[in-house]
Amino acid sequence: MRINMLCVFSLLAFSAFALFAQETAKPKISEITVLPSEPIQPSGNCKSSTAGYLEKSRQASMSDKDIGSFVSKSLHDGYIVTVYPATKNGIFVNMECTNATTSATP
Repeated sequence: MRINMLCVFSLLAFSAFALFAQETAKPKISEITVLPSEPIQPSGNCKSSTAGYLEKSRQASMSDKDIGSFVSKSLHDGYIVTVYPATKNGIFVNMECTNATTSATP
C-alpha cells in the first residue's frame, strides 16, 4: 500500500512539473511607436502602378528564386512591391510606381 501511494504521489508530482515546465515565456509588446514615413525618392524607370496575379506559365509554378528575382527587379525599376500570400488564384502583387502621379489602388 505504501509503495502504491508513493507511486501515485510521484506520478502526480511529475505531471504537475511537466505541465508547468511546458509553459514558455512569450514576448509581449509593451509599446508601439508610430514613426513618420520617409519620403520616397523617385527612382527607376517605371511609368505607372499596376496590380495583378503573378504568373510564369500555365504549366510551371514559380519557385521562391523566381519570385525573389521578380521582386528584386521590380524594386530596381522603382516600384514599391506588396506580395500577398498565395491563394487558389495565384500570388497577388501590388506594384506602386514611385515615379507615377496616379495609382492603381484607391
